[in-house]
Amino acid sequence: MPVAFLASVNCMAQTRQANTVACPLDSTAKTIYKGETSMAYSLFEKVDKAHNANENVVISPLCLADALAILGNGAKGITSDQIMNVLGTEELSAEKVSEVYGKLNDYLAGYKREVGIKTANAVWINDQFKTKPEYSNKNRNDFKAEIHNQKLALDMTKNAINLWCDKNSNGAIKNILSQPLSSEAKIALFNTICFNGTWNTVFDEDVTRPAEFINADGTKSKVMMMQQEEHYQVYEGEKMDLLRIPYLKGNFYMEIYLPHKGENLDNCLRNFNKKQDTQMRKRTSDQKVALDMPRMDLKCVTEFSEPLKAMEMTDAFSAEADFSGIADNKPSVSNIRQIVNLKFCEKGTEATSFTRKQYQQGDFTAKPLFFTMNRPFFFTIRERQSGVILFMGKIRKL
Repeated sequence: MPVAFLASVNCMAQTRQANTVACPLDSTAKTIYKGETSMAYSLFEKVDKAHNANENVVISPLCLADALAILGNGAKGITSDQIMNVLGTEELSAEKVSEVYGKLNDYLAGYKREVGIKTANAVWINDQFKTKPEYSNKNRNDFKAEIHNQKLALDMTKNAINLWCDKNSNGAIKNILSQPLSSEAKIALFNTICFNGTWNTVFDEDVTRPAEFINADGTKSKVMMMQQEEHYQVYEGEKMDLLRIPYLKGNFYMEIYLPHKGENLDNCLRNFNKKQDTQMRKRTSDQKVALDMPRMDLKCVTEFSEPLKAMEMTDAFSAEADFSGIADNKPSVSNIRQIVNLKFCEKGTEATSFTRKQYQQGDFTAKPLFFTMNRPFFFTIRERQSGVILFMGKIRKL
């Protein structure tokens, strides 16, 4: 009785309210956040191996963590242990992990004045499949998950799921299902995370110009290159530099890892992990930078089943699965899929309003550091207090 599981991600949210929810920052929460970032690097390395050498890879580790936490609420025994191990929370209960991720989502959703973030979760359950109320109630309480009971292998259900995804991605993902779910599917879980960030200092559209991007295979693509001079946190490495671009008010930021000319991105990132990343990030300093950044419209579809199995989360996908917390007849997982859409422009990441910084004369009397993103690079988008990674990607071709 496989579970059809799909996670969809998009970057559009447009409401504006003040954040009144505190970020959970106790020792348990910090352990969970560290687990999320460690998982992100291990998982990304395995996902990347499944793609070809000239293909972009973009994932949302936070979106997947939410999905695994929801799944973990119904897991027992070794199945639960393996999910918690992937999340880096093997010493904690699934109940506590779920609670913290739920509170983190509430906190992130409160930043609607600086950036727009919206998360949504839903579970579709076959109408002949009796789900335990404890599982439904836990996911409603922690994740505000919608619970739907109806036959899954029907056009009507497919249309309902597509409508839900359309609504909760603000219209960006209209047809996540092209055909009804399999007749073997008993439970289908969906989650979305929508992100809309405005740069702390927007790019001037009047100076954006056509330029070339040198792809990983040596071919060249025409791009529109945004330009600005600004103070940024920068680390100049031996083979790769790091630049941090804050979103409005600095609560979220994008970090870009750009190999030096002549260096290969894959070689620079081989065995790159959380510890190495932390060392680079701690060594940044304020510098004047002449930044050239291409406009980007990215879409990536990722199947996580095999990468998760490679991280020893195997039982969930087999007949050994123990999801008796969901139902007594113990379903298993068939696949975990994620769709990521991200757009970067002069105003930000799918930004809808912005402020422009006014410079005083003489701001750039010294020669700035040139940071020209005209070749493959790696990036992350993080939240400052928790440090969780909302998105990460390797851009090889534009």
